Amino acid sequence: MVATNRHIEVAHSVNIRDLGGYPTVDGRKLKWRKLVRAGDLSELSENDQQTLLDYGITVDVDLRSNAERKQFPDQIPTQMKFLHLPLFDDDETESRTTNQRLQKAYSSNPRSGYLRMLYAYRRLVVNSQPQQAYQRFFSYLESHGENETVLFHCSAGKDRTGMMTILLLNVLGVSQEVIQADYLLTNELSVPRINHRIALAKKAHMNRSFMASLRDLSSVSIDYYDQAMTLINYEFGGIQAYLRDVVKLSDSDCERLRNIYLE
Repeated sequence: MVATNRHIEVAHSVNIRDLGGYPTVDGRKLKWRKLVRAGDLSELSENDQQTLLDYGITVDVDLRSNAERKQFPDQIPTQMKFLHLPLFDDDETESRTTNQRLQKAYSSNPRSGYLRMLYAYRRLVVNSQPQQAYQRFFSYLESHGENETVLFHCSAGKDRTGMMTILLLNVLGVSQEVIQADYLLTNELSVPRINHRIALAKKAHMNRSFMASLRDLSSVSIDYYDQAMTLINYEFGGIQAYLRDVVKLSDSDCERLRNIYLE
């Protein structure tokens, strides 16, 4: 999986990338400059904002909680539409939490961060709030996607954004192998952010348990992906049943979305 051709580089964010070009199992491909996944947009400079405008992005979909949005509002151009679809009421993934807040919870057990992430992915699958956000997201794409270029994001662009992307690529008929590869691409594009968090932790003399948990909280793992998919398979009857029964997408809805987003 090559990141360079889909990575949209800006100075004050990481993990912004186009989903265009991914092949589907029936031989089609996702259109470029239609669907973009991203991390935090709260520190974008005017030049960064212009980069996103020049790329063609017309809609910013914020998947973060109300508290995150209030504390770290997106810095986007006035020409860009905004849609808020919070998957959680708080930052369950700990993606923006400070080292000080994390210290007590993650200094005693090196697996604390890992276990926290498995719990977050369970909530992403089974809780009603993210399920309703998925429904609204796909409804928006179906109604407006033909004329819009949609960017969707959370704080790190890895878990909430990652889960939304997993569902989206399944709707469009992308293979599981490619979906997994896109999911794991986050780690490659998040290196600066992860290194920054680790450097701050070292400066604060955090212990090894904390550092291990911090890495697990700051990256994605195939185990997190498998946690979500195992729940979807065994509690909901598979991804197609989940899309139909939980996300409320009919066959005709899926066909319309494919007509919008596939070449």
